[in-house]
Amino acid sequence: MMNVATIGSGVIVERMIEAMRLDGRYNLYCVYSRTEKRAKEFAEKHGIQKYYTDMEEMLNDENVDIVYVASPNSLHYSQSKMALEHEKHVINEKPFTPTLKECNELFEIAEKKGVYIFEAITNVHLPNYKIIKENMSNCGNIKMVQCNFSQYSSKYQKYKNHVQTNAFDTAFNGGALMDINVYNLHFVTGMFGKPNEVHYFKNVGYNGIDTSGIIIMQYPDFIATCTGAKDCSSPYAVYVQGDQGTIIVSGASSGVCKDVYFDAPKKDQIGKKATDTKEKISIEQPNHMLYECQDFMDIILNKDEEAYTMYKEQTQMVVELLEKLS
Repeated sequence: MMNVATIGSGVIVERMIEAMRLDGRYNLYCVYSRTEKRAKEFAEKHGIQKYYTDMEEMLNDENVDIVYVASPNSLHYSQSKMALEHEKHVINEKPFTPTLKECNELFEIAEKKGVYIFEAITNVHLPNYKIIKENMSNCGNIKMVQCNFSQYSSKYQKYKNHVQTNAFDTAFNGGALMDINVYNLHFVTGMFGKPNEVHYFKNVGYNGIDTSGIIIMQYPDFIATCTGAKDCSSPYAVYVQGDQGTIIVSGASSGVCKDVYFDAPKKDQIGKKATDTKEKISIEQPNHMLYECQDFMDIILNKDEEAYTMYKEQTQMVVELLEKLS
């Protein structure tokens, strides 16, 4: 087992702790938080024996093998860099970094120090995502891809009252693109690669933050749209539409891919009784964060450079797009 230090104490960290324990090869060794009260409470809640309030002290702990960075977006780069320089493997939450320069620097430091750094983006590791890829040919020629991840933020009411939080602060790399639409970008580019053209049309709040927006991605033979919102909500959905069928993802966001269906083309439906022709092709995924944990540990233990390079290049591609769209 490898000893893990966590940075951050939000819901995402709790889900990652659960996923790591399901994998069985991670030992949750210590937690870091800026205040002793929060660090101690979080450690006790999750049955973790050790906690730190000093980052340097934690990184100097020789027992720490892996650092999981789940702090505010603006701290991902600096904290990941510190951990790498202390020769720790790093799992860095999305968005990886705001710029490609910072992204490449982290990968270069990891290589120099003989460790790995991963982006904790769920969908590209999921069994159901792989099922979608395997069934893509059944859709025929792809014509349109639509992703909608619209989730009304628990912090939006505060924002409307001009109470600033990290989620809606440009200084913390918040906003819909970085927090929400990044999942859609990974979904589409993981399937189809880098688009020829990309544009972002956004709703901008009083402080310049994008509270919601739509990315338009132009590929040689089709168009993809990625909708991400923190100021409103809708049912999560993904549609991959081809001239021989459509793959539908529902039940959860593009980062989870809970339920996946294949639907044959429908002709003119005017005046006809609606019939459900969808065929479910997905499997049950007990914890959607489990699969990235499995892949990361496999790469570390097996020194799987081929798999590592694949995920590295995926992260670099998305960071490049995020920087262009920001």
